[in-house]
Amino acid sequence: MAAPALAAIDLVEQMGGDAIDACLRSRRALLSDLWAAVQAHANREGNREIERLLRDSRDKPWSAAERRSHRLLRQHRILGWKANHEVWIAGRQYFIDIAFLQARLAIEIDGRFHEDDHDVFEEDRLRQNALVRAGWRVLRFTYAMLVNNPVYVVAIIRAALADA
Repeated sequence: MAAPALAAIDLVEQMGGDAIDACLRSRRALLSDLWAAVQAHANREGNREIERLLRDSRDKPWSAAERRSHRLLRQHRILGWKANHEVWIAGRQYFIDIAFLQARLAIEIDGRFHEDDHDVFEEDRLRQNALVRAGWRVLRFTYAMLVNNPVYVVAIIRAALADA
């Protein structure tokens, strides 16, 4: 049986960055474990792409949509955020996709599963309501917005941060 980090890098050829994201999301391996797995197999074909994906995973995205949003924030030099920030509200654990802690601004990124999976859709609404009741402002963006209208995404985030 392979270690989770090794299994994830083995799957990159078939799944791309989704293999890394799933591994990080499951918390079965850390980013440092993924780097160690690549270094332990330094001569493997495809390592350049895996290393590129791992560098792009420095903020620990849990999906392709989050990876794209992190890249967008870095490109536009928007600072002061934390990815997949854990919060506890009324005894329940939630993770904010991108949290600006000082501004109490939560950015939620809706990837491809958010519209197709009824349970994910419902859970997102429960989380958003809990966050709002706990004093967070919540902005939601879709993967399509990140791809087709990144200028809008950046402008709305900057405006919300300015309001804080």
